[in-house]
Amino acid sequence: MKNPVRTCICATLNAPWVYRNRMGIIFLRTCVGILMLMHGLPKLWLLIQGGGNEWLDPLGIGSTLSLALCAFAETFCSLLLIIGLFTRMSALILLINFWVAVFVVHAQGGGAQTELPLLYLICYGTLVCTGAGPLSLDSLLKRRLHCRYSEAPTCPPGCACEAAAHSAARTASAK
Repeated sequence: MKNPVRTCICATLNAPWVYRNRMGIIFLRTCVGILMLMHGLPKLWLLIQGGGNEWLDPLGIGSTLSLALCAFAETFCSLLLIIGLFTRMSALILLINFWVAVFVVHAQGGGAQTELPLLYLICYGTLVCTGAGPLSLDSLLKRRLHCRYSEAPTCPPGCACEAAAHSAARTASAK
């Protein structure tokens, strides 16, 4: 019996460059989402425990509200990134969060304090530009909505409405 992990890796490496790039985006989205979720859960816990007064207030909106916005971005938007739902919007919210971290909170420190937030900022900018990739709920919703509301005579290969049209044509010709 073939090893499914090895088969998957070999199939990915032998795939055309377009599919490898898509797999790279999926890998980036899920890994960055998981890492940021682990980074945001302690902030959510701090907010639940009422520790908002211990948090920074970089924008002058209050430390509790700053913590709430940061915890929301780093937990809920990360969950949405992991499953690939509303990916561009979630990545944009996280991009704004890390823009504040890089250019407001860590601006004076520079160097090593800015490296990790800047790396996250670049990853989220990439996800805003590319989207979720083919293995995501965004892609599934896009295909479903395309099939339901499209007036185009042809659909992309593998589209669900293409299969429905072929089965409808077969039943019509059989009558």
